[in-house]
Amino acid sequence: MNGKYSLFLCIGLFLLAGCNMGRELHNEPAPLIVFDVADGLYSVKTGKTLTLTPQISYDAGASYTWELDGSIVGTDKQYVFSAQLPGTYLLTLRVSRPDITVSKQVRIDVLKTAAPHIFLAVPEYGYSVLTSASLEIRPIIDNKENATFLWKVDQVEVSRDSVYAFTSSREGIYDVFFCVVNEDGTDQIFFKVKVSDTLPPSGDTDTTEDPDPPAGKYYRASHLESSAHWSVVLEYTPAPGQFINEQETGGFSGENTPEKAILYAEKRLKQGLFISLGAFGGTLVAGFDHSIVNDGGFNLQITGNAHENSSEPGIVWVMQDSNGNGLPDDTWYELKGSEHDNSRTIRNYAVTYFRPRETGRPVYWADNEGNTGTIDYLGSFHGQDSYYPLWIDRDYYTLVGTRLESRNYLSQSGSWISPPYGWGYADNHDQDLFRISDAVKRNGNPIHLDFIDFVKVQTGVNGKSGWLGEISTEICSICDYNLIK
Repeated sequence: MNGKYSLFLCIGLFLLAGCNMGRELHNEPAPLIVFDVADGLYSVKTGKTLTLTPQISYDAGASYTWELDGSIVGTDKQYVFSAQLPGTYLLTLRVSRPDITVSKQVRIDVLKTAAPHIFLAVPEYGYSVLTSASLEIRPIIDNKENATFLWKVDQVEVSRDSVYAFTSSREGIYDVFFCVVNEDGTDQIFFKVKVSDTLPPSGDTDTTEDPDPPAGKYYRASHLESSAHWSVVLEYTPAPGQFINEQETGGFSGENTPEKAILYAEKRLKQGLFISLGAFGGTLVAGFDHSIVNDGGFNLQITGNAHENSSEPGIVWVMQDSNGNGLPDDTWYELKGSEHDNSRTIRNYAVTYFRPRETGRPVYWADNEGNTGTIDYLGSFHGQDSYYPLWIDRDYYTLVGTRLESRNYLSQSGSWISPPYGWGYADNHDQDLFRISDAVKRNGNPIHLDFIDFVKVQTGVNGKSGWLGEISTEICSICDYNLIK
């Protein structure tokens, strides 16, 4: 009996070793998942596909489950990922054997596609150049990293650089083509260049001195019911800026025509709220219900929102209604300030701003000094779609005025400082009074104006202060100081 019992016990132990109550025993290690990116961080552009084929060991008889942000999206060993919206996505692979389940997570950063965009201010009828003279064409190109370039003249390739110097010894009209290609897309532009032995007039050949306006001809005397404050806003053309189109702080509500923009400006001024003129050249023009007399002292009061170490100077201009039509279409005279004779002050400075081709992008600009730059998009502070005025329907526009030297700097404490200028500028610390007697002509010579009817304020600096964004003049009120002093 003992021998038979021992035999049955040995047989039973052998059978138990060969089975586990009908289940297969796994003596292998747990499944091992290895992705081809060691840190598990992937990136892909919107609309593109990313194929994930991990190496999996010890997965005999296993099943696979892919989970994206908590939802099952696949059950194969391989997974093809794609997303239409930028952002961060967490993808988990679970490998399950009958005896164990293991998982591994990867992060996929989906980036917006960055197709190239060309910005170039081409004259309406194309460029004009003298025979054998060189015309350097220097377009601004957004997303030009790793891009290729191609220039053609009359369908013949002439360059593969981003800048092209056009020249021809023969008169004629030439068709110019420029193309930029990167992995995300293509942009191209066509325009004409006219080559001739003589150039047409530029349209700005008037070198005569500004005429003196007629004394007293259209003077409108004030009376008891006259208001010290502005009566009408006649133009509001800001440069792009972080408060333009912005609802929360800027107070915009989708204004998309010049008329609606003027109503916006009038409403803000009546409420005593600031109006931003944006970056360099941004303009506000206001009229009064009477003429403002030049008595030799301070005649205008223009308030902004400047405070200590945060001045954003605006140039002040005045105009007399010399033709009596009630419109600001006569001659503007600048009110000189402390920087009038500074060698770094630039008159007739012009900046062209280009409409962004996508939302959430900076605004590119080019000036008449050969410089380019951007009005930075500060989405974490001002997240409107674009800082380019909605009511300007052109793809680019140019603002011209007097530019002061930018003096802003980053202090050792990490704060941006914009110190005040001496005198004579709006939104310049605690200075808000102006004299009509400081008016000067285009050539800088003084002019005596008995009275004025219109006031223009224009951002006078082209600069930016890091995370604070562009320097932009803000205006809160414009008054005839004669009626309140």
